[in-house]
Amino acid sequence: MENIADYNYRKFLFRRILLLFAALVFISLWPAAGPVRAAATLSKAQLAGVLAGNLSQLVSNPSIVLKTGQGSVLVESTLWPQLQSQAEDLLVKSKSVRASLVLLDAQTGQVLVMAGAKGKRPDPRVALSADPPAASLFKIVTAAAAVEETNLTPNSNLTYVGRPHTLYASQIRPGRPAQGNKVTLRQSFAASNNPVFANLGIHLLGRDLLLWYGRALGFESAIPFELPLAVSSLAPVSGQFALGELASGYNRDTTISPLHAALLGGVFVNGGRLMEPYVVRQVSSNKGDILYQGGPRSLGRIVSPKTAAHMLGMFEATVKEGTARAQFRQASSDPVLRNLFIGGKTGTISRHQINEHYEWFVGIAQDPKNGRSYAVACLMVHGKVRGQSAKELARMLLRNAFSDKEPTQIVSRPAKPNS
Repeated sequence: MENIADYNYRKFLFRRILLLFAALVFISLWPAAGPVRAAATLSKAQLAGVLAGNLSQLVSNPSIVLKTGQGSVLVESTLWPQLQSQAEDLLVKSKSVRASLVLLDAQTGQVLVMAGAKGKRPDPRVALSADPPAASLFKIVTAAAAVEETNLTPNSNLTYVGRPHTLYASQIRPGRPAQGNKVTLRQSFAASNNPVFANLGIHLLGRDLLLWYGRALGFESAIPFELPLAVSSLAPVSGQFALGELASGYNRDTTISPLHAALLGGVFVNGGRLMEPYVVRQVSSNKGDILYQGGPRSLGRIVSPKTAAHMLGMFEATVKEGTARAQFRQASSDPVLRNLFIGGKTGTISRHQINEHYEWFVGIAQDPKNGRSYAVACLMVHGKVRGQSAKELARMLLRNAFSDKEPTQIVSRPAKPNS
């Protein structure tokens, strides 16, 4: 039988072992020598709240200091100051009611230019507004869905009746297109043929599939961004004709922001991936802690690389033989542009009740030698006086971008904080 002394000794030993184990655990969790600051983190949504009232300051300076509830922070942008200034000058002199130019690194989503103007004054909010009708830019969505989901290629033969730039009920009746004008998908995209794309939406894709691709490509989605970016909308589809209007972009209810439009073009340079945009390179506290780090992030592959390659061919047709050929006719003799792959998509629509005419150009350009790729979006809202062409301004911005060296991290004196 165990005596009391043995029992108490074992109890004492057990307690000592327990205390030793606890001490070892505590030591292992103790921080290394020297003070270590745990950096707080900012999400894109939180950063958008901080920067919402400082948009003009952000686009005017490579880095700014802002006062927040947690102290001062240094915000460094990704914008290319020289190009940003050039774009603002072009827009202010364009004689448009409203206008915007956006330039992105197509492969990373990095925002290099985010310019806007109302009348004769710069206003970067225009680049983030999703009020403008997308018009024929939505043909990009329809074409990508048709090539990805069916056996259509850019050289597939299609037919339509009536004129290519109208859309009537008689142009979407089943069976009628078989007796109509023959055209390829590539030609239809380049010329922005409404009845062809309406029939693709109604008779080939259907409502659910077309809406799925629209949402996958950023419509009706809150695209993550460091600034308040409005959500692009899809027109309601209440019947076949409304579906045809959506597929061809022949409505005023499908809307898009210039920033989203540039992202849409970049998908196909990037092998079918939709990139998340970012305009802030880094945010740091006055103690040196990194609170936010911008960088490339994919929102997913929407179409295959094969479909993306087919789409690039149709974009190229727009500037070589389609609705943008006049403005890009001299590209082959230009010392900068002749070395690039260039493509695009145009869109136009009017709001007669307020006497406004919307003109879009979404373009993509790539240097085949080094892979340097940019996506550009230009919106021009013309009033009684017709301003400069969106296609011309986009071409000028692309030329300027490729004429200079690639932008590097800007190191300069930050702007003073707001009081």
